[in-house]
Amino acid sequence: MKLGIFTSFNSNHQKFVDSCKEIGVEYEIIDILSADWMNLVKKSDCDGFLCSSTCDTQERKTILDERYYFVSKVLNKPIYPDFLGLYIHESKRNMAAWLDAYGYPHTPTKVFTDKDEALQYISQCKYPIVAKANLGSAASKVLIIKSYHAAKRYVKKVFPPKRLPILNRGKIYWRKVRNLPVPDLASPQKDYVLFQEYKDIAHEWRIIKIGNSYFGHKKLLKGQFASGSGLVGWVAPPKELLKMVHDICEDGGFYCMDVDIFETKNGEYYINELQASFGSYLDYQMCIDGKHGRYKYSDGEFVFEEGDFNVHGSAKLKVEHFIEILKEKKNL
Repeated sequence: MKLGIFTSFNSNHQKFVDSCKEIGVEYEIIDILSADWMNLVKKSDCDGFLCSSTCDTQERKTILDERYYFVSKVLNKPIYPDFLGLYIHESKRNMAAWLDAYGYPHTPTKVFTDKDEALQYISQCKYPIVAKANLGSAASKVLIIKSYHAAKRYVKKVFPPKRLPILNRGKIYWRKVRNLPVPDLASPQKDYVLFQEYKDIAHEWRIIKIGNSYFGHKKLLKGQFASGSGLVGWVAPPKELLKMVHDICEDGGFYCMDVDIFETKNGEYYINELQASFGSYLDYQMCIDGKHGRYKYSDGEFVFEEGDFNVHGSAKLKVEHFIEILKEKKNL
C-alpha cells in the first residue's frame, strides 16, 4: 500500500504526512499545485491520493476542484475525501442545491443570478434575512440584513451596471489581520446573491463522521453566530442528529463529513454547513461526562467507545479509513 498526498495552499497536507508516518504506511508527496500536476499524477504508482481543500479564495477552491475532478473522474484514481464531498465543501451554493435535491432540513435558501429577480424578492420577503457569500468560514462573510433599503444597497454592490458589466467590482468584505481591519480584495462577491430565512438559533451542533466513527459537540453562540465562536459545550449529541449525518453520508456516498446543524430556540434542526475537508485542534471531538471518545455505528445503534481518536487534526482516522477503502477495492 502506497498513498499519495497532494500538496495544499495552507500546508494542511502535512497532517496526512504525520499520520502516514505514525501508521507506518508508505507515502509520496505530489505537488497538485504544480503546472506539471497531470504528469506527476500519471507517473505515480500510488494506490490512492489524500486531498485537502480551502476556502481562502474562490479561485484557489476552483483550481483544486478542477484538478480533483480530473484525478477522480477522468484518470479514475481513488481520492479521499470523495470528489462530491470536496466539490460541495465550503460552497454554500452547491450545498444548498444538494440539500434541496435530497430533502434534508436546511434554512430555506435562494440564490439569485439576476439583479431584477433579487430586487423583486427583497421587496416582498420577511425581514431580517441572512446574506452569505459562497465561500467563507467562521461567519466571516455572513450578514444579517434587517431592512429592504439595506438589502437593496447590498444587491446593487454585488451586481454590475447592466450596460457596463466590466465595471463590476463586487462587494468587498473586511477581515481582521493582527486585529486590524483589512479589505479582502482577493475575494469580492460578484454576480450572485444568496439569501436565507433568518432563524433564531439557540446553538449549533457539530457532528462529524469519518468512516464508521461519529463525534458530536455543541457550538455555543458568541453574539449572533456560533460559527467561529470557539465556544464549546461538551455534552452528548442527540442520536437523531448522528442518524441524520449517517443518512446524509449514505445518500451522498461521502467518506467523511463535518455537518454543522442549527438548533433553534423552539427545538427545530436546520443543516448549516457540509464540510468534507476539516480538521480539529484537539485530540478529541467528543467528551461525555468527562470521557473522551467516539460513537461507532453497529446494528442500527451508536455505541460509545472511550479514547482520543482525533490526533493530527483527525487526519490519522481519515488515513486509516482510506486504507480500509483501498483494501476492500483490491479484494473485489
